[in-house]
Amino acid sequence: MKSVHIPTLLELLLLGAKEDYVEISTTDLAKRLGKSQQVISRHLSDLEKAGYVDRMQRSGRASVKLTKKGVDTMTGIYAALSSAFEGTEPVPEIRGKVFAGLGEGAYYVSLRGYRRQFVNLLGFDPYPGTLNLRLDSPQDRRLRRDLERHSSINIEGFEDGHRTYGWAKCYPAEINDGLRGAVIILERTHYDDSVLELISPVNIREALQLKDGEIVSVRILPVTEKP
Repeated sequence: MKSVHIPTLLELLLLGAKEDYVEISTTDLAKRLGKSQQVISRHLSDLEKAGYVDRMQRSGRASVKLTKKGVDTMTGIYAALSSAFEGTEPVPEIRGKVFAGLGEGAYYVSLRGYRRQFVNLLGFDPYPGTLNLRLDSPQDRRLRRDLERHSSINIEGFEDGHRTYGWAKCYPAEINDGLRGAVIILERTHYDDSVLELISPVNIREALQLKDGEIVSVRILPVTEKP
């Protein structure tokens, strides 16, 4: 997303487009932003093509709503600004039980389109698989949900000629007070907020000699502190 699109998304948020579709013409939106109608029309078209907003016709009038990708992007910007103005954001620690997953993590982590970005953005080539933690307590599940409001390292989705793969978010982390890695949240996954997936340059199970049912603590690090 280009920086020039941020004011348009912000104005839509202020109008209530986070929760539901809002009816507004490009002319009215342009007046609110002090831009020309042509510029705002182009912004909305760009944002829709990139998957940040969804537009529809309702009762003959155009309505617009931010998608999950749009909301998540603005949430990340908010978190970064809050951290800059208010100091270092709190670093949560999440605890969960090791369990055997579905194996989808190994598949996604191994894809070339993701691995290139992991190496460039995280600074390591992840072991082909994830460590899965079951979050039993309401507090840990809440921390997992709140995590998406923290600044993240964003991994872009891609196409390989056969199918489209969704985006992912990564959060640098320290596992059991020693092993560096990252929490990964995939756009397309079978898991809900009761599961935390971890990646690392090594096999986490073997490195920490973990068995199913054991408790693992995960401390989230600032995004500026790469694993």
